[in-house]
Amino acid sequence: MDKQRKNRQTANPVSTKHNFTFMPPPLHDKQQQKLLAITQHWITRAERLYAQSFPMPDVRFDLRGQAAGQYRGGSRPCIRYNLEMATIQFDAYCLRTPPHEVAHFIIDQLHPGNRPRPHGPEWRELMRAFGLEPSRCHQYNLENVQQRKQRRFTYKCTCREHRLSATRHNRVRHRGVKYHCISCGEVLQQISDG
Repeated sequence: MDKQRKNRQTANPVSTKHNFTFMPPPLHDKQQQKLLAITQHWITRAERLYAQSFPMPDVRFDLRGQAAGQYRGGSRPCIRYNLEMATIQFDAYCLRTPPHEVAHFIIDQLHPGNRPRPHGPEWRELMRAFGLEPSRCHQYNLENVQQRKQRRFTYKCTCREHRLSATRHNRVRHRGVKYHCISCGEVLQQISDG
C-alpha cells in the first residue's frame, strides 16, 4: 500500500458495514510523543535485562475496537496502539499497554522463527522482570469506545454447543484450524451459520 493511500486511511472517518461513521477523538501530538518515549523506555529496560540492543519497531496509532494494543512481528515489526482508548484513559493506558506490547516485541526478537505463545512463559517472565503483573487482558473502561460486534457461529462437540467468533470460524473454514473442547477434547463441528 503506498504511503499516500495509507495516510488517507488513517486520517479519514471510519465507515463500516453497520451504517455508522465515527471519528475517534484526536490524540494530541504530545501524547503520541509520550507513548513513543514510553515505548522506547521499555525497550531500553529490556536491553539492560538481556544485555543486548533491540531496534525500535514501527509504532502506529491506528488500532480500533476492543484491543488496547497489538504487536505484529515479521520483517517489519510494528506496535499498534488504539488511538481512541489511549485518548479516553491516557494515564492508565501509558502504564499498562506499552510494556505489554514491548514485551511481545522483545520475546519475538529473542526467539526469531520459534514463535513462542503470545502470552506464554517467556512473555510472562519478561512482564515480571518489568515489575508488572503478566495479565493478557486489559481492564479499561470500554463504555465510550466504539465496538464492533462479531457474528457468532454455533459448533458442537459430544458434551455441549460452543459459539465461535467470526474470526475463529474463518480460521476453521479457510485455514483448516481445528478447535477442541476443553472439557471432552473433541474437535468442534459446525452446526449453524450464525
